[in-house]
Amino acid sequence: MNAKIQSIQSLRAIAAVLVLASHALLYPLAEQTLAYGRLGWLGVILFFVVSGFIMVAVTGQGGFEAGAFLRRRVLRVVPLYWGFTLLAAFLALVLPDLFKSTVFDGQQLLLSLAFIPFYNPASHGLHPLYKLGWTLNYEMFFYVSFALLAVLRARQRVMVLSVAYLGLSFTGLLLHPESAIPAFYTSYMPLAFVAGAWLGLAHIEGRLRDMPRSMVVPLIAIALAGVAEGFWLDRGMVEDETAFLGFLAFAVAVTALFVGVEAHLPRLHWLERLGDASYSIYLVHIFAVGAFAGFVLKLLEPENAFVIAGAVGMAMLGGLALGWACYAMIEKPLTARLRRFA
Repeated sequence: MNAKIQSIQSLRAIAAVLVLASHALLYPLAEQTLAYGRLGWLGVILFFVVSGFIMVAVTGQGGFEAGAFLRRRVLRVVPLYWGFTLLAAFLALVLPDLFKSTVFDGQQLLLSLAFIPFYNPASHGLHPLYKLGWTLNYEMFFYVSFALLAVLRARQRVMVLSVAYLGLSFTGLLLHPESAIPAFYTSYMPLAFVAGAWLGLAHIEGRLRDMPRSMVVPLIAIALAGVAEGFWLDRGMVEDETAFLGFLAFAVAVTALFVGVEAHLPRLHWLERLGDASYSIYLVHIFAVGAFAGFVLKLLEPENAFVIAGAVGMAMLGGLALGWACYAMIEKPLTARLRRFA
């Protein structure tokens, strides 16, 4: 894929904004709210579907060089993530009151930098020291899995990946492993990458680009039904496997729709630019949420609904602004410098 698919950039922006909105809404609350938590989860699932799509699209129909592929992905993802992980660890050490669920621990820091899952007692989940990094653990798992299939053609690669991830998911559903590593890698979450990979395959084979207009209304219906089911179902857990299926249906339908009718969509350049900065927005927004929302809530009456709304709004704007600044001043020039090693 020699040029960006602009609709994919827009979807990356939407996913980042969903995660940002989730944390901005949750920050003023003492307890987690299901709908707000699932807003961010929906953004993550959309990110994973888009990631699966992109990896198939950029590697094309034939085999590819696994080493070069992994090197590019590591250079793209790891430096910025390590930087924010080290920053979070430093701040948790010297200013622990800044965080709700981040506590400094040297062993956790090393495991986090190595992308090794572990149970984090501070966040009560399989989260690295910098909590947002749990998605990067899955991304790296997907990249390694994908690279191991580099000798296969695209359709074979996607089929083998599907069988492997479905097998792991069914193993997790049947055995419910308690140890961190088997529990993490037998989750159903990587199935979102598989769904995106099938969309990427449809794209490079020309079937998605030639989508008939008669598919537009059914895809919209699937997206609406999926997101409604995901938010409606309440079994007391944000990450519920049935809700996951609804959100996955939404993410797949929206991605297929955006790519399939891209030629007929209006170009929203500001949304595409946010898509360029989506990785930075994802990594840095939690600092903006804590700073902007925390400042407003401490300065004004935290129980007032208008104050809470103002804090959420400032956190959203601050997260986007700080994310864009991080992209322009750090991520973009760093990526350009590292490109010679790819």
